[in-house]
Amino acid sequence: MRKKNGEVLCASQDAEQIFLLIIDCLMGGWYIFPMPVTYARINISNFLHNLAAVKKLTGKKICMAAKADCYGHGSEMLVKAGAESGLLDAAGVADIGEGIRMRQSGINIPILVFRGCMEPDFPLLVDYNIQPFVSDLQYVQMLEKCVAEKGRHLSVHLKIDSGMSRAGCRPEDALELAKYIAGSPCLTREGVCTHFAVADSLAKECVADTTKEIRMFEKCVRDIKNAGIEVKTVHCAASGAILGYPETYYDMVRPGIILYGYPPSREYAGRLDLRPVMDFVSHVILVKKIKKGEKVSYGFIWKAMQDTYIAVVGAGYADGYNRLMSNQGKVTIGGNSYPVVGRICMDQFMVDLGENSAGVRVGDETVLFGSGENTMDAFDAAEVCGTISYELLCNINKRVPRVYING
Repeated sequence: MRKKNGEVLCASQDAEQIFLLIIDCLMGGWYIFPMPVTYARINISNFLHNLAAVKKLTGKKICMAAKADCYGHGSEMLVKAGAESGLLDAAGVADIGEGIRMRQSGINIPILVFRGCMEPDFPLLVDYNIQPFVSDLQYVQMLEKCVAEKGRHLSVHLKIDSGMSRAGCRPEDALELAKYIAGSPCLTREGVCTHFAVADSLAKECVADTTKEIRMFEKCVRDIKNAGIEVKTVHCAASGAILGYPETYYDMVRPGIILYGYPPSREYAGRLDLRPVMDFVSHVILVKKIKKGEKVSYGFIWKAMQDTYIAVVGAGYADGYNRLMSNQGKVTIGGNSYPVVGRICMDQFMVDLGENSAGVRVGDETVLFGSGENTMDAFDAAEVCGTISYELLCNINKRVPRVYING
């Protein structure tokens, strides 16, 4: 057991055993580190289950979207677990710093950086063997100059804009850019890729748009190959395309949200056996009686309609429990679901237990969202907040320790 960068790392089958051990140590008069009131419990076994499901479905190499610290789950632990399982072939990040931290933690599989880098950081791409996406001739030339000055080689992935109008070269410019890279003495043509804008929707117009994007991308790849330019890896399928467009698997797929246990949209629910990897957990820190007519929390937006009990839970929007859950969210305590009442505060919020407190006691575990019966998952919670599960997972604050189980 150790603590590193806000993460509590353990291989226990039951994280609660770890906390009981901590309490025993504190009672015995010696100190390890504080028991967190709120933490994110990360189930590595569930992650590997999802990874295996993607591998079985696609039969292709997998580059997991490990950006944003694996969507808030912890990139060091999950990427290592995936690589050691033999199921994971590469990891994709948004920022070169994320890739460097992975390398420094001992991760040796290919790392791709999806977002553009600043020129002063180009030497780091070479030093840490991180493969950038490129989509602009000037950018490629600056990168080439840096690599040449170091006397090294660097693998790059040509990104084509198939319709999102974000990163990527225009389709009509793809062949010339591919030719330039092919003629470079120090850049290696590792891959050609794109990213679809609406593959996560099965609406008729979205299917038509995605089909158009696929055809456009395939034409670009075909033109590049017909020009005699070798392409090692063609890849474009993120979670939506993996579940809806098997023709886009090509040489490698790039799953993101499905590896963390959620489909990219409700439309894709049930297409793959997915298990949520994270439980966002806190604890009851106070139980108190509230009389009929009394109001709760900032703004007095909730009033007790009868005598009742409330539980104060030790988490808030500073931990990543969205303020939009005020008067709308539900949490699970002891297997039972209870409504959130009043405004979510920075560090705590309240739930209505009912007239007899339902046996809830101080110290009881409270699942804010995650897996389990009667529990809101991140998809449910995101719908309450009018956003997507990705955002809720990524927004869990760094002050919240990650506790790893079943590793």
